[in-house]
Amino acid sequence: MPTCPHCQSAFEITPDDLAFYEKVSPIFNGKKELIPPPTLCPSCRQQRRLAFRNERCLYHRKCDLTGRQMVTMYSPDKQYKIYDQEAWWSDNWDPLASGREYDPAKSFFAQFDELFHSAPRISLINMEHENAEYCNFALKNKNAYLLFTSAECEDSFYMNRSWRSKNCADCSSLEDGELCYEVINSDHCYNCQYLQNCANCSDCYLGYNLHGCKNCFACYGLTNASYCIGNKKFEKEEYERTVALLRQDLRSVRNNFEEQKRTQPRKYMDCINADGCTGNAISHSKHALNCFEVMNVEDCNYACNATFMKDAYDIDNDDHSELVYEAVGSETNSMHAFNDICWFNREVLYSSLCFRCKNCFGCIGLRHKQYCILNKQYTKEEYEKLVPKIIERMRKDKEWGEFFPVSISPFGYNETMAQELNPLTKDQVLALGWKWFEDDNSKDQYLGPLYEIPDAIADVPDDITKQILRCSVTGKPYKIIPQELKFYRDLNIPIPRKCPDQRHKERIALRNPRKLWDRQCAKCRKAIVTSYSPERPEQVLCEECYLREVY
Repeated sequence: MPTCPHCQSAFEITPDDLAFYEKVSPIFNGKKELIPPPTLCPSCRQQRRLAFRNERCLYHRKCDLTGRQMVTMYSPDKQYKIYDQEAWWSDNWDPLASGREYDPAKSFFAQFDELFHSAPRISLINMEHENAEYCNFALKNKNAYLLFTSAECEDSFYMNRSWRSKNCADCSSLEDGELCYEVINSDHCYNCQYLQNCANCSDCYLGYNLHGCKNCFACYGLTNASYCIGNKKFEKEEYERTVALLRQDLRSVRNNFEEQKRTQPRKYMDCINADGCTGNAISHSKHALNCFEVMNVEDCNYACNATFMKDAYDIDNDDHSELVYEAVGSETNSMHAFNDICWFNREVLYSSLCFRCKNCFGCIGLRHKQYCILNKQYTKEEYEKLVPKIIERMRKDKEWGEFFPVSISPFGYNETMAQELNPLTKDQVLALGWKWFEDDNSKDQYLGPLYEIPDAIADVPDDITKQILRCSVTGKPYKIIPQELKFYRDLNIPIPRKCPDQRHKERIALRNPRKLWDRQCAKCRKAIVTSYSPERPEQVLCEECYLREVY
């Protein structure tokens, strides 16, 4: 087995892997340019890709085309051309104007980095929204604030990877939710708070793995239950009286629930209709190996946050694509490899921000183009003659078959999703030759007198929306917007004392790691592959034993 030069861990490359690399390898002039096996382990490959994805860090700066003030994922100090969304999609500039001749004397990645600095980039990926300017990788959201990788949500705040939800806040991976708060990896929930891995529930508070439940409080592993507290059945009137008393000390109740939750048996993998799959949070999929948070994928390996994929390896945040390798933030592509935020393309390689293109190599910011290299237009014959020469030079430089190096990412490592999954210190990042972003809006700046937040939401005055609050954990400043205050009042939720980023961090910590271990079922000793490490206290069971134990 090869050893990863980055983390020194051994990793496996199977015959099936080699067959996939051969299958996705591009063909030029009738000759297949074989993609070699990866040199980094799967975790380090993902870290490298995610170092190009900034979802959550937003800034104000001026559009380099129009001069208008805009919201963007690129901080003002970054030396790139950034256009606001309206300007970038307009016909007021020529994407081919930044094109350049390929220089055989220089490495391809060096030339791509030069193009990175000259080709305009779009400020955000935030399409068809209404009053939802502060969202990224977002589509068709309305009256929303700080939503990331989310679509068709309304009157919602501080969410990531959520769909078709209304009047919700501080949720992650929520689908079709309404009046939800701090709900994670759940769907079709109404008026619920602090749920994880739940479906079709209403009026529930504190729950884990609940299905079809109503009026349940601090429960786990129940199906079609109602008026239960701690998995014990109550009459309606007694339930309401007891819950009213418990709500007077919710902090203790939540702490006790988390302690009790750790004593409950866990299925080795959170999955629905997963045939021949390994990983976690997998639904309606077949032969998905080492995959996490995926739905409707087939014959995929090392995929995360992906839906409706087939024949794909090493992808993150990709949907509706086929024959894809080493890509991040892409959509509806075919024969697609080593790309960043590329949508509706075919046979596009080593490119970024390309939309509805075919047969392009090393391009940035193109739309409806074909046979382009480094944003320069070629004929089909010229293209098919030059690309193999570039690939041959890339082989000599050990670039062919590798994703872009982290050193040319436009973001500081700590701004990206890589920091969320593989946290590093500033010194560690700089020692690797990567970038680090220094936030001028630090917690040490004077922000005025400390604002004391009332404990009860009924005691919170309207002027809190004009105050700067300080996170109780990080000390960072944050604000409460008027729509958010109304949401807390409507649901009788205390004002959060932690900033949105800290709340997100704590939600993500509840998710199992994207890593697998070989273990045995705690009951029957059957071999299982699970995202629960051997050091964890939970009793981890195979599916058969779990069903007998819980149901």
